[in-house]
Amino acid sequence: MKKYFVILLLITLVLTSLAAGVKFSLLTFYTTDLQTGSYNVWPIAYLNVPLTSTIGLRFEDYVMGSHKTFKIGNFNFMEPTYWYATYRSGNVSAYIGSFKSKHTLARQMYLLRVGGFYNTLTGAEVDFKNYTYDLGLMYDWKYSEISAFTGLEGNNYKIYLYVSKGNKITLSTNASLYVNSGNMSAKFWGAAAYDVDPAHISFGMPTVLIGGKTYFKSFEFSAQFADQPNSNAAKIWYDYNDPNKAGYPLKDFNSLFTYKLNRQNSIGVLANWNSNLITPTFGFQLTHGDLSLSVGNGDLNGGISGTQYVMLSYSNYFSIPLTTSPLFSSDRRW
Repeated sequence: MKKYFVILLLITLVLTSLAAGVKFSLLTFYTTDLQTGSYNVWPIAYLNVPLTSTIGLRFEDYVMGSHKTFKIGNFNFMEPTYWYATYRSGNVSAYIGSFKSKHTLARQMYLLRVGGFYNTLTGAEVDFKNYTYDLGLMYDWKYSEISAFTGLEGNNYKIYLYVSKGNKITLSTNASLYVNSGNMSAKFWGAAAYDVDPAHISFGMPTVLIGGKTYFKSFEFSAQFADQPNSNAAKIWYDYNDPNKAGYPLKDFNSLFTYKLNRQNSIGVLANWNSNLITPTFGFQLTHGDLSLSVGNGDLNGGISGTQYVMLSYSNYFSIPLTTSPLFSSDRRW
């Protein structure tokens, strides 16, 4: 079924290659170890094909990742990492295909999260959201798993509950709070999650995460702490496989203090620690726009093998609008 859905999407893409509203974007992350020359380049390509004002097609591809292929006649074709159709109208949005389900308030610092959803899904999702509450339901037909979430939102807070059914039932909650007072503002976030085995139901301490970021004039301070107390508690999730942050029980602490010299440049100091390390990692960070140079006494990046004491990072994003409005639209231009 997935094969024919991808074929349909590709045919539609070809037919709409000159259609209005098509946009191509590329987000690339560059990370280099300045001592050894080891590096990691991770580009993500996006292609958005709106068909009407409410219906569209999206393709997302991790260019450097591995790819599945499918065959049409004697030709093999690469399958994008994610491919899905979208629907948005009023308070309702829906997705169907292979996509990343992103619903989390805890993924604020170093891409670390507890609970919520940031998962690859091959199936469908429906979301109803207004100014006060949010309701969502997801079904993964590949694994016959169902997930749901509900949330309340106010002017300065968000509170969400999540339920995911797989081999275990994962129960989690995320919350965020915003405070603004004169020259100082702050954002706080928290999360808790627990895995329940339906065959042996028991409860204990959940995995928790708490953190915050404060701004005062040119100064900014952020810190967070996460704790996975045992094997029954839910996992602490990272965007990449860091050997320093594996196993359980696991405690993790991150902090960063920066001073903005101007709109483009800042200097900062960091301190990171987790229970697998003998000593904390301390470092210095210089930032110019999307370019940053970090120097520390320990591993500064778990995404590159080895230990990075001196690291240069850069991110770049560009977008090319190919046409101006949806394909089936009265104001379509060629």
